[in-house]
Amino acid sequence: MTAELLRHVDALVSEFAAEHDAMDRVGRRVDCAPDEYDALVETFEALGVVGGAGVQVRDDDGRVLLARYEGADGWVDPGDGRRPGESYRECAVRGVREATGLDPEIDDLAQVHLLYIDGPTDRPPVPNPYVVFEGRPARRDAGAGDVRADEGVADLRWAETVPESLLCDELAELALPDFS
Repeated sequence: MTAELLRHVDALVSEFAAEHDAMDRVGRRVDCAPDEYDALVETFEALGVVGGAGVQVRDDDGRVLLARYEGADGWVDPGDGRRPGESYRECAVRGVREATGLDPEIDDLAQVHLLYIDGPTDRPPVPNPYVVFEGRPARRDAGAGDVRADEGVADLRWAETVPESLLCDELAELALPDFS
């Protein structure tokens, strides 16, 4: 892992902290195979890109749009990995649009996830940030009929309650409306 990658992630966290009054930072370790670890480091060294972003999209009723990606073990906010030259905000908007067909309007920062990628060797964990924004559909009348699962997305749902199977524990803390 390079010192440049660590400086990049430290600068990202500092920039978001300075830009937003409150920032929820979540850290966790994620196990991966040695080739995945190497690919993450090589991508950063070659392209200067690491991490990704998504949006907690809420409709007018307060429900949250969740996606279940093919091969994933649970539900998560829609989003994607960053591309060269793309900001985290641009990545989040594109990722939601590509996964759901919905254009999100970003309101604020929800969380910065610092995923520390661990390989089965003694190498230090690699930070891989994932930025989650809060947002809403750009069209105020958008609803359940306006989303579609794109390639790579197994299912989408406007969640009225927190589903049992979540990809990350932080989603269990979502404030959802009481429809009972």
